[in-house]
Amino acid sequence: MSAWGKIFTAIRGGVSEATEAAVDNQSMRILDQEIRDAEQALRQARSDLAGIMASNKSMMRRIEESRAKEAKDSDSARSAIAAGRTDLAQGLAQRIALVRSELQRDQQELDGLIPRQQQMLRTIQDTESRITQMKREVDNVKANEALLRAQSAIAHNQSGVNSRMGTAMDSLGRIKKRQEETANRIAAGAELAAIEDGTDLDRQLREAGIGRQSQSADDILAQLMSSAPSAEQNTLAPPPKRLT
Repeated sequence: MSAWGKIFTAIRGGVSEATEAAVDNQSMRILDQEIRDAEQALRQARSDLAGIMASNKSMMRRIEESRAKEAKDSDSARSAIAAGRTDLAQGLAQRIALVRSELQRDQQELDGLIPRQQQMLRTIQDTESRITQMKREVDNVKANEALLRAQSAIAHNQSGVNSRMGTAMDSLGRIKKRQEETANRIAAGAELAAIEDGTDLDRQLREAGIGRQSQSADDILAQLMSSAPSAEQNTLAPPPKRLT
């Protein structure tokens, strides 16, 4: 294949893909239109069937009238023969022959229309069933399409949330690290200040028990208890003399 042929094939393939994508994007609209077209054809078929049924009923009524007329003329012809009026019987016989000819023609036409009516009725019923089934499938497809769009949106939003959460967690980690570094710098500054003014050395001496000046409340209480007289000594001691 020449270079131009390959280019033309590639262009034709791209056009085909674009066409298929456009059809897929409009698939729901196309399905709805196809259903509307089918329903329009079904309404036309019902109208045609109604016309056929009306024609059949008219023909059946005409056949019944022709049979009744034939029966009446036959009885009249028999009466005319019995009365010796063969001329009247002859005229009635001719009319009966005409009625029978019309009756045969109508019956043949009716025999051809009845199967057509039944076939059209079956076709309409089958079409109605197929349209109903197609509507259900289209509704299911639309529901699934909406569900997929919602799930896609949720997944997209969740991805964005996860990305933002990751960024927020990174920022939080940096804030914590910065706060920890600041606290360490403050503590280090306090230690340096204590070393410079000698308070750190005093603290170390107190912790070592050297040059301890202050006493706790427990130490003072123990001293007071050791120097105070006991209750027994207070009982044996004589009362103080009263001055006059």
